[in-house]
Amino acid sequence: MLMLLFRLGNSRYAIPVADVVEVAPRVELETLPHAPDYVAGLFSYRGRHAPVIDLCQLTHRRRCVDSFTTRIVMVDFPLRDGNKCTLGLLAEQVTETVELAPDDFSSTGLRIEDTPWLDQAAHTAEGLVQQISVAALLPEEVQMQLFPAGDT
Repeated sequence: MLMLLFRLGNSRYAIPVADVVEVAPRVELETLPHAPDYVAGLFSYRGRHAPVIDLCQLTHRRRCVDSFTTRIVMVDFPLRDGNKCTLGLLAEQVTETVELAPDDFSSTGLRIEDTPWLDQAAHTAEGLVQQISVAALLPEEVQMQLFPAGDT
């Protein structure tokens, strides 16, 4: 399966390209007061508003650096009612894809309550790559704030 690779700090992560709608450049976002600190803001994407999650803030408690390779990865986020909404994922060093077989990934053996979206990793020639589960990124209460019923 084709995976989009990126970095969050010094660690490498990947999401399946099948989950990716588009990779957009880093743009100025509209802030969302009182949102969780990992919600970077709103992105005006193709005439609609899409919330953007700062993956560095979510994983390492620091904002993604504003660099040439920092991108907003647009994904279709599956909602609990079966619909999908567009969600942006802000990540660093979004520069390549790699073909990895599903068998290349295995459980890390760790279950950390605050990171239900991380549980699979693969060893590559360049080192460890952790797979992010897009569907498990947002707790239900945050989903309800960002995607109220009927706003799909």
